[in-house]
Amino acid sequence: MTNETLVRKAQAGDVPSREALARRWLSRVYGAALAQMRNAADADDLAQEAFLRAFRSLRTLKDPARFGPWLLQIVRNAARDRYRRPTPPTALGDATERLAGETGSEPSGDAVRAWRALPGDERLVTWLKVMDGLRFHDIAELMGTSKSAAFRTFRKGLARLRKELSRC
Repeated sequence: MTNETLVRKAQAGDVPSREALARRWLSRVYGAALAQMRNAADADDLAQEAFLRAFRSLRTLKDPARFGPWLLQIVRNAARDRYRRPTPPTALGDATERLAGETGSEPSGDAVRAWRALPGDERLVTWLKVMDGLRFHDIAELMGTSKSAAFRTFRKGLARLRKELSRC
């Protein structure tokens, strides 16, 4: 079933469709949340918050085919809201374990620190490309930008990572 069909059913109140959307998008929302928040605990909280916001306002989504970009924008807005609130810093904790689980190998501490230091959009685009394996066309759609802008953001992120890792 397509996202568009699931969204239409969910907008009509179909709970199994909402659950299917949440399962389908959980990994991508978590990845976007981790890219924004830089640690696993805050990313978990942010992903939950984003899904709550999304499902509470699902009826306002006018174009169900744009569910992905709409949901990702909710993640970004929720992260922005959290940055406005003062929160105590948290350790990297199990973010390294999460990255290791996704990649199948243990990333170095230097690489994780360098990735965490990237500006928000660069962190998100590198996560979506490297960890989720998305194409630039799909990243651009999710980010609400052009394919070339997504590519440039990715390249800038990689350049920053290389520069930072060369110092280590």
